[in-house]
Amino acid sequence: MPRGLPRTTALESLRLAAALVPPGAPHITPGHDLLRSRALLATLEARYGGRPVLVGRPRGPALLVMSKRDAVRVLSAEDAAYAPAVEERPFALPTDVLRPAFIAIAKEEAKNLTSGVLDHARLNARWQRVARRCVYGEGAAGDEELTRLLEGLTRAGRRRARRRQDLLSGRYDSRIIDHLRRAEPGSLAGLIAETPEPESRGLMQAAFWLMGLGALATGLTQTLALLAAHPAHRKSARADCEYLRACLREGLRLWPPVPALSRVTTADTEWYGTTLPAGTAVVIPIAAHQRSPRLPYANTFVPEIWLDGTASGEWWARPGCAGVHLTLAVGTAFLASILRTARPKPIGRLLSPHRPLPHTLDPWRLRMTMRPVRRNPAQG
Repeated sequence: MPRGLPRTTALESLRLAAALVPPGAPHITPGHDLLRSRALLATLEARYGGRPVLVGRPRGPALLVMSKRDAVRVLSAEDAAYAPAVEERPFALPTDVLRPAFIAIAKEEAKNLTSGVLDHARLNARWQRVARRCVYGEGAAGDEELTRLLEGLTRAGRRRARRRQDLLSGRYDSRIIDHLRRAEPGSLAGLIAETPEPESRGLMQAAFWLMGLGALATGLTQTLALLAAHPAHRKSARADCEYLRACLREGLRLWPPVPALSRVTTADTEWYGTTLPAGTAVVIPIAAHQRSPRLPYANTFVPEIWLDGTASGEWWARPGCAGVHLTLAVGTAFLASILRTARPKPIGRLLSPHRPLPHTLDPWRLRMTMRPVRRNPAQG
């Protein structure tokens, strides 16, 4: 590796390794929390003037990108020199035609969460049903083992436990082949069956869609808890679907499910006079930018930034792919269905509107009491 770029010390590398999501992992790893290392990132940024820095890793150094300019360069759609660390781009599918069916599924499942005490375990179980029904159809609705296998496969991949990963992958693939071949109309599997692609690619894409949809569960719990703690925002969200969508995006900004983006160089690339070889991992700590101290709204719940143009000026808030838009639409419909008949009240003061929101949040600690919405008799 080149010596021109600055390198972190051994201690700094260890501290960053405890915070950064390993390149190649499609989800956040439990215990990896980038925001805990904001002070370290700020120190590195000040020490090296915002220049990228090489972080030591057992499998070779990774380039940690800290400035907005460099992040935009890596994430630019026009620059083919930086590819996702894992194959995360689905092949072309007209997913927009599935939007009505997916939204209907989300609304139906959400109706089961409008009474009693709601915690993340309960919401997550219901949302995973949404994900399975959307991807594989009604026949997969109750297949909880499918979700457990996918979670186990992801964990094995992060730990580089190759033998366990191979075993889980074989069990997972064999389990979903029947779901895919059933190709239920109105499901992603149905669209995949109509697409001239190898079966192995269909397996991969279905897995990523299930992971992508499933990962939103945490954001849904966080957003609902925020709305429970902020009655004025909840009232606006209940009356306006676009405002509710902004609330969901704000919940994801405050505690992103994937706090760092990873890319891999596909060719030799030049950085500040130094050439990095192809295959170099590049890590962008996106969560640190979304909660940067320079943002006046960094640690507050401000859905309005997604509606008044404030967020549109930030590179990390750029519109995502069609899959992201579809996922947000389905998630918004899920929340809207809950709020239509229930009013969440927070249990505890974990997300008090009277103090800055915490940098870290364990969704499993969030609990709400669901109370029926009082209807105006004049409205019927």
